[in-house]
Amino acid sequence: MKKNHVFWLVGVIMLCLILLLAFTAFMSKSDESELRKLPSLMDATGKIELKVGDFQLSSQPSIGDPNAPIKVIEFADFKCPACRNWDVDNATKFKSDFVDTGKVQFYFINFPFLGPDSIEAAVAAEIIYNQNPDSFWEFKEKLFQIQGKERAIWATEKFLLKFVKDNIKEIDFDLFKKDLQEHKYLIDVKKDFKISAANGIYGTPSFVVNGEKIDYTQLTEYILNLLK
Repeated sequence: MKKNHVFWLVGVIMLCLILLLAFTAFMSKSDESELRKLPSLMDATGKIELKVGDFQLSSQPSIGDPNAPIKVIEFADFKCPACRNWDVDNATKFKSDFVDTGKVQFYFINFPFLGPDSIEAAVAAEIIYNQNPDSFWEFKEKLFQIQGKERAIWATEKFLLKFVKDNIKEIDFDLFKKDLQEHKYLIDVKKDFKISAANGIYGTPSFVVNGEKIDYTQLTEYILNLLK
C-alpha cells in the first residue's frame, strides 16, 4: 500500500511538472509574440527636418494659456520611474499653482529611450492625443500610476489595449486599436526622439523652461524666480 502511495505521489509530481513546463512554454510563446509586435524607430518612414532650438511645439500636447509668459516642456519616458515619481508627486500641484493660474503653458514631448515598449507606449500616447487632446493628459496620469518595472517589458500592445479600454473613455476604442496595431504616428514618436537628442536631452524627466534646460528638482524654484 505504501509502495502504491509513493508511485501515486511521484505521478502527481510528474504531472504537475509537465503542466508547469507546458504553461511556461505557452507563456514564452505568448511573450515572444508580444515582443515581435513592438515597434522600432527604424520602422518609421518619412522625412524629419529639425533645427537646434526648434521643439515644434505647435504639434505637441499642451495645457495652459497660450499667452502664458513661461513655457515649460517636459521630456519623459512612460517607463521611467523618476518620471512617474515627478508626475505622481508634483504634477497636480504644479498644474494648480502655475498652469491653471495662467503663468505657465505646459508641453509634453516623448523621449522613449528605455526599451521597445517605451516606443509602444509613446505611440499609444500619440494616438490618444490625435484623437482627443484632452484625453492625452488622462492617459499620461493613469499610465504613470500603474507603471510596471523599468527593466520589464510591460507596455505591450496587449497591455495598452486593456489599459485604454478600461481607463480612457472619451475616444473611439476600435480606432485606437487599429492605429496601435498599425503603429500609426510612429513617425511622430521618432520626431520627438530626434527633437530631444538635437536639444541635448539625454535622460528623463528633463525640463526646458523658456529655452533653458532645468533640473527637475529645481523646476518650481526656477519658475518662481522668473515670476518675481
